[in-house]
Amino acid sequence: MNYAPDLTMAAVKMVLSLGLVLAVLWLAYRWTRRSLPAGAAGSKGQLIKVLGSRYLGVKKSITVVQVPGTVLVLGIGSDRINLLTRIDDPELLASMSKTTSNDEKSEGFKEQLQRMLHPMDAIKSKSAVTDGPKRV
Repeated sequence: MNYAPDLTMAAVKMVLSLGLVLAVLWLAYRWTRRSLPAGAAGSKGQLIKVLGSRYLGVKKSITVVQVPGTVLVLGIGSDRINLLTRIDDPELLASMSKTTSNDEKSEGFKEQLQRMLHPMDAIKSKSAVTDGPKRV
């Protein structure tokens, strides 16, 4: 008696095992998303905000970062991050927050991308707004 392995039964077992593993991974993902604090899961209420960055050379830049209560000026290199200065002056912080609030009203990434991909549409829409309705 020669017993040949049943390939269809082996394939069914393999597919069911894969489905079980994927279901466990999906449940673990859902559980971690619900159980982590809102800030840890990448929500929009971020405590650290990059106000600006200027590249100086290859893998070298200066970045201004706002954390609650202070603004940090960081020197970023290829292998380290150095604190250049800390801005704690309330008047300067107030003026910087006014500047950043004006910048937030500017167009977002989606609008900039659309403007770059369709430059003629942006010109037409601006001329339609400035010219107003045309009378025939």
